[in-house]
Amino acid sequence: MDNRVNIAVVVGVIFVLAFAVTLTQSDKQVESQVESQVESQVESQVESQVESQVESQFKSQVLEDDIPEELIYEWLKKYDPSEQTISVSGSATASSNPDSLVIVLGVESEAKTANDSLSQNSDSLNSVISALTNSGISEDEIQTSNFSIFPIYDSIKDFSGNWQQILNGYRVSNILLIQTDKINSAGDIIDAAVSSGANRVDNISFQLSDDKLQKISDNLIADAVNDATQKAEKALVPLNQKIVGVKSVVIHDNVIPYYDSPMRASFDGFAESSMKSAPIMSGDEEITTNVSVVFYISQE
Repeated sequence: MDNRVNIAVVVGVIFVLAFAVTLTQSDKQVESQVESQVESQVESQVESQVESQVESQFKSQVLEDDIPEELIYEWLKKYDPSEQTISVSGSATASSNPDSLVIVLGVESEAKTANDSLSQNSDSLNSVISALTNSGISEDEIQTSNFSIFPIYDSIKDFSGNWQQILNGYRVSNILLIQTDKINSAGDIIDAAVSSGANRVDNISFQLSDDKLQKISDNLIADAVNDATQKAEKALVPLNQKIVGVKSVVIHDNVIPYYDSPMRASFDGFAESSMKSAPIMSGDEEITTNVSVVFYISQE
């Protein structure tokens, strides 16, 4: 009987101990689950608040700067803080003989009435155009650049000593633009125009035609990109970085230096006979193409 009692007591003790252990494990599991849920909720709330604040700030900035909101979010979607890039500019230059001659000249006349001034101007300009066509310039190579009629006033004092503007006539100006591929005939063209009545030579320039300029520019793009690549590679050597891709390439407008015409100064300062002997020579044109390239980079 005593043995049975003892066994029952032992079993009871074991059961109590097992139940206590189970309760302890359950408490720990519950505590762990609660902590995990709390941390998850807190993290979610913090992320939500941060996102809301960032979005609010961006919307405010977008409204202030008048930047389309969809562009901002498109940029944010593509932006990767871990992305490494390097921005480099490159250029390439080439020289070429011009194949186009541009001359701006015309007739300026004055008369007491607008009709008389216009009639005189028209007669002189027709003579100029005729002389140009006789010298080998086609009508397709001649176009009107500017036409104007202005009243001419003289300032005089009246009997009271006050200055007054008195109409004294009209000035008519008709300017032609001549563009031709006869680049070696500049002197002959100007001589023919001045001899037939032209009294204004505003500008003379030697240029590249659009087709030739486009061809040269296309060839320079690859050289400019290669220049940018070489610069990037040299800059990355001490940084132990290398180029792994290209993010963007921007091709800028071609740069062609502008040289003011020496003939304009000669015409303003010398007599007509001096212009006939003035040498007009073309020189090489330099064309420069610039590019901006953004490269993706990474560690060697």
